[in-house]
Amino acid sequence: MARSPRPSLLLCVFTACLFAVTPGIANLPDPAASSSQLVNEAYDLFESGKTDQALESFNKALKENDADLPARLGQAMIFLEQQRHEDAFNSYDQIVQRYPSHAFAWNGRGLAAFNLENFDEALTSFKQATADQPINGFFYESLAWTHLCRGDYSEAATSAKQATLMYNQNGETASYPLLIAYFSQLEGGDENEAMRTLKYAQNNKPANGAWPTPVFEYLMGQLDASDLISFVTDTAQETEAHTYIGLHLRSKGQIDLAQPHLNWVAAKGDERVFEHTLARTLQAQEKVALLLP
Repeated sequence: MARSPRPSLLLCVFTACLFAVTPGIANLPDPAASSSQLVNEAYDLFESGKTDQALESFNKALKENDADLPARLGQAMIFLEQQRHEDAFNSYDQIVQRYPSHAFAWNGRGLAAFNLENFDEALTSFKQATADQPINGFFYESLAWTHLCRGDYSEAATSAKQATLMYNQNGETASYPLLIAYFSQLEGGDENEAMRTLKYAQNNKPANGAWPTPVFEYLMGQLDASDLISFVTDTAQETEAHTYIGLHLRSKGQIDLAQPHLNWVAAKGDERVFEHTLARTLQAQEKVALLLP
């Protein structure tokens, strides 16, 4: 599954998108005024981590009013968190059918499609999410990951740079878009630009050595693979570490050494992060290549 914001952040992004970055839906009802108390309570449950109870409340609200936008968004966000990707896609799709300029819903639709490895639908969705150039780094990062999985390396690097700019404008860390840009530039044959990106990342890495700083240090040759693995503290970081080791070895032409790392990610990695889907995609491409005459 794609790396997605925690529930509290999702709610903040939802609110921002509902009122700020969704031109064309100015006539949307105020959630506080239009939604039932049931929906308001459902969001409280969702933010407190009681997702099953929240989903039940959202579903009840939708039975009363199928057009309740906040309830449909809440339902879709929970489906996405629960990795019910088909359900999430369908819920977000219902929203964009009614509100075709709803950037947050388009991005959610794209995440669901990405998790289903339907990169054509993901690409369409993320392009719609960024059509009005919202100041939202995550939207552009999602688009960059999709381009990378499709092998659109120039477009991936461009979207990653846009994500970096948007994250920076919001005072947020932009480590992952820089990793996307770096590997996209390597895959696209522009090693000089890739090294400039890596040096920029090294100079703007998270403070206090926070993750993914060790990844940049590994790519700069300051750590070896085992050192990098020793820094991981959870399954998401372990998945990322093996992915970037695999990509690094792959960029050096050491395919046989890279494959075990990428295979591990595809088989055992944390499905919540973009890197898991990327590894699965590379694995599938490798299998296809072996079948070619």
